Amino acid sequence: MVELRPLRSGEPREVAGYRLLGRLGDGGQGSVFLGRDAGGGHAAVKVLHPRLLGDERATRRFLRESTTAAKVAGARTARIYGSGLAEGRPYIVSEFIDGPSLHDLVLDGGPLTGGELDRLAAGTITALTAIHGAGIVHRDFKPSNVLMGQDGPRVIDFGIAKDLDVSTTASSIVGTPGYMSPEQIAGESATAASDVFSWAATVGFAATGEPLFGRDSIPAVLNRILHAEPDLREVPEPLRGVLAACLAKEPQARPSADDVLARLLGRTAPRGHVRGDVRGDVHGHVRGRARPGAGEVRRAAARGARPVARRRWAAAGIGVLVAVGVVAGALWRNAGLPSGGGDGGQAGTFGVELGPEFGPEPGAQVAALAIGHHKGAPVVVYAERAGNSIEVWDPRAGEPLDRLADAGPTPVRSLLLVPVGGRQTAVWTGTDGAVRRWRIGDARPGTWHKVCPSEARLAPGQWRKQPAVLIGCRDGRVVTLDLASNRVVASARPAAGPVTALAWDESGGKALVGTGRGLLGAAGGLLGEGKGEVRSVAAFGDGHAAVTTGRSTAVYDLASGAYVRGFSTGAAGAGVTAAGGRRMIAGGGDGVTVWNADRGERLGGLAPGRKVTALAVGDGLLVAATGGRLRAWSLSSTG
Repeated sequence: MVELRPLRSGEPREVAGYRLLGRLGDGGQGSVFLGRDAGGGHAAVKVLHPRLLGDERATRRFLRESTTAAKVAGARTARIYGSGLAEGRPYIVSEFIDGPSLHDLVLDGGPLTGGELDRLAAGTITALTAIHGAGIVHRDFKPSNVLMGQDGPRVIDFGIAKDLDVSTTASSIVGTPGYMSPEQIAGESATAASDVFSWAATVGFAATGEPLFGRDSIPAVLNRILHAEPDLREVPEPLRGVLAACLAKEPQARPSADDVLARLLGRTAPRGHVRGDVRGDVHGHVRGRARPGAGEVRRAAARGARPVARRRWAAAGIGVLVAVGVVAGALWRNAGLPSGGGDGGQAGTFGVELGPEFGPEPGAQVAALAIGHHKGAPVVVYAERAGNSIEVWDPRAGEPLDRLADAGPTPVRSLLLVPVGGRQTAVWTGTDGAVRRWRIGDARPGTWHKVCPSEARLAPGQWRKQPAVLIGCRDGRVVTLDLASNRVVASARPAAGPVTALAWDESGGKALVGTGRGLLGAAGGLLGEGKGEVRSVAAFGDGHAAVTTGRSTAVYDLASGAYVRGFSTGAAGAGVTAAGGRRMIAGGGDGVTVWNADRGERLGGLAPGRKVTALAVGDGLLVAATGGRLRAWSLSSTG
């Protein structure tokens, strides 16, 4: 358990239903407390400093973190549960990671070695691919922003604009500038390549026990970042070559986070940079100090850093102004391009398969399927058509994790995974129209609600910024179930006939409702009219949505109703996700095909030649049912 400081006079005792047990630490804008809810679950509760309460700009920046974090798709980051105002004071509730920061771990115990170092490198670059995949630049990647949890490293403090870590004069610099990229120091814009530089400096610190650019005066450290090569002799090969490539002075010379992850997995070696044969666990646990050589990742490096590119100082003295915050990238590029069928582009495989086939016996029919992360690792939840149990599996090991033997009196037909109070919760409905829930790991399911007279459709949603479930009934009603309070909080009848699909449009703050005639809820009117029943719908969060009818999926602009582009996605349906800096659409039929949703390019295929009967996509992961068995992939890197 991390160390807690007792609460002091004037500090809050309860925030958003969480009783505060003590203070975990302080940051530039807020104090972080350990909170416990009524069910015994823990969370980290960040509250804005009292000195900033009158600063409206600081309040907006503080609360922006929860919105930005919600865009991140993938593991190895701390999940945000909610945000708001408590007695006029802004707060953010996030997942509690019980472990020290990487900075403190290395200072107390020395450099990481062997498998522990490999897991740190792979886990943190996985987080960075998820952050970049959401169109976000971290800008403050450093050892104190990596928490070493029981299930591996987690990256925190992205998406928040902090107080300046560095002021305009060298004499008043605060914080640690040793992890900034050269372009940040030179006053240029921070990009994803800047994060890659900072990641390499962070992993280099973990491998050597010292900042790569020294601990002495601020001007000396900044000068080394700009002009000197780091000393990587203590970093074991082949990781040394990976870090050297990432520490190139020019941002365009560095590999992307997606490339680094692929190299650590040993899947690709573009441009001769790095080749390897990693079989390590990207989401592996940190189980204690490994001896040198234990679990050593076997990679070979073929590239060092590029020649030093000199930059000019703005003045004779070193004056640096670095804003620590987030740049939200343009999530929808080239949206006005002519639509295409999505069949062009590169062929071949795409993604990294997480493990062996798993799940049901061959020939079984999967009725409902979901994929996500539980305790920091990928997890697949499914139900067979012939039974009424819910199975939870680890797709990496191909082994069962948990099982709910009795999911209700009728077979499961629609199934979701939703994080509630720090725990993954399965929410489902059967042919009786009742909505049930079960926190993975609990012995019994939770309370249930009879919402629809018969089979319903489910989708994750929000209610007052808290997790909720949208329930679509055959009588045209859409009902909102608040998962925090376990109450039905809203009901409307937008459709004259059955609701066939649902999605939550975060940009518009409303439900998108699929019917037999088209999609309702868009400002541009009824979308896809005349194309048949809407089978599925997914919102991108930026005013665009993917609507599947029949065997094809079309992307629409929700404001204008304009058709953007289309994809032939197949009989098993389609899903959308983001990973590795891309937003993707995946469809299943004869195998699985993955497209770049923004450009309409075909990225590649999975399970070629196999008939896909069910498909689920989320958190940068994909799972498909083929012949009754299940196979899962990470879409963060290519094969």
